[in-house]
Amino acid sequence: MSNGTLNQFQGISRARLVLIFMMLIYSVSIAIGHKYYLSVEQAFWGFNEPNFSVGAVFFIAILTLLPSMLLPIMLRRPSALFLYSLMFFVYVPSVVIALLNFEDSVSRYIGILSSFCLGMVFCCILSRLVGADDEVDKEPSGFLILINIIGSFSCIVLLFFTYRDILSFSGLDDIYLQREKGAATSLFVGYCQVYLAYVFSPILFVYGYLYRRFMIFALASFGFLFVFMITAERTVLLLPFVLLGISFVFKRRGLVISNVYYLFFGGAFFIVLISMFFEYSSFVRELGVYFFTRTVAIPGLFVSQYYDLFSTEGFTHWSHVSVIGKLVEVPAAYVSDEKWPALGKILAERVLGIQSQSNANFVATDGVAAWGGVGVFIICSIYGFWLMILDWISKGWDKIFVLPALFPLAFVSTNGSLFTLLTSFGGFFWILILLLDKYKLRLSVPRGSK
Repeated sequence: MSNGTLNQFQGISRARLVLIFMMLIYSVSIAIGHKYYLSVEQAFWGFNEPNFSVGAVFFIAILTLLPSMLLPIMLRRPSALFLYSLMFFVYVPSVVIALLNFEDSVSRYIGILSSFCLGMVFCCILSRLVGADDEVDKEPSGFLILINIIGSFSCIVLLFFTYRDILSFSGLDDIYLQREKGAATSLFVGYCQVYLAYVFSPILFVYGYLYRRFMIFALASFGFLFVFMITAERTVLLLPFVLLGISFVFKRRGLVISNVYYLFFGGAFFIVLISMFFEYSSFVRELGVYFFTRTVAIPGLFVSQYYDLFSTEGFTHWSHVSVIGKLVEVPAAYVSDEKWPALGKILAERVLGIQSQSNANFVATDGVAAWGGVGVFIICSIYGFWLMILDWISKGWDKIFVLPALFPLAFVSTNGSLFTLLTSFGGFFWILILLLDKYKLRLSVPRGSK
């Protein structure tokens, strides 16, 4: 083995060890947060006093280690972004919270969590099957940007004439009233809201920032603001700041694995900070609600909560999915439920006793609720194959543009159905426009320097 090959291997080995260490640190921080914050401040949602049995700690370590040993080391493919998002927001929280939440957690959840682990491992293996890029950092074409500009303008015009009488900046006191006013009046209008906020505006925002197209950057910024004036979604208002931060980091530091180290270490730091100081600071308390509870802990809790409900009252066998629902019989436990097929509303009523929409990640809704452990592995496999196609389609593209532009889609995957992700949030759209751009209609336009 040559010195160059040996040094490269040693570098990869060190990177892998640091990654595993950061994953373990992150899992420990969630356990600390579960004991000192979630079970104290957020017990209503189902966070119990954690039970630190030897078996629970052992399986937390094993289930955290296995995917960490196969995750991508370089952030050179879209699948890496999606897999790390799933690890951060869903997988590690679900493993830690589920195995600590009850005295019999190990026997109750080890099957479903093992299926989730196998699904993650399979996704990691699939992500390795796409070869290295045959082109280097191709910039977005005029065709791709033009499609998104036309889409943005079309959505803005339609939404303006639909909601011009209720446009406003909502404060915390009237945010739910504004959401009710801004509810989609039809399926097409709903698609316009979602695509403007999560597809067209993010693509144009990242492109405008990286390639110094200030008018496009301004249009994208207005798109986010305009959707917030209709739906009052805080996520839409925060999204441009998140995209700006990700784009800045990738542009400044490149697509290095240390970006992932900082993500998991930073997450661990804030979770411990919240757990220790939420009683002494209103700001830290709010951070605990919006970051730790809603963004990390509840998506993790839903995996076990959905299992407790649907394993008892009947798996859906994907009958909750609109197309499949026409072919598969609805289970008897839900036939007369007026909330069907809104699984989040059913869980909120039957588990928490409230009227709410407990939206969950695709692992919980399309996996656990559909068919338990079998469903989890099947839906993770479908997810993995879609990521493999996305990796292949995006080969050669400038990943410093593609990865930040895809982040909204990666984030949605941690809080929504996979079928909704593909149809309503741009999963198929990205495949389509990259294919068209690559093989059909590439236009030549002047480029700005990054």
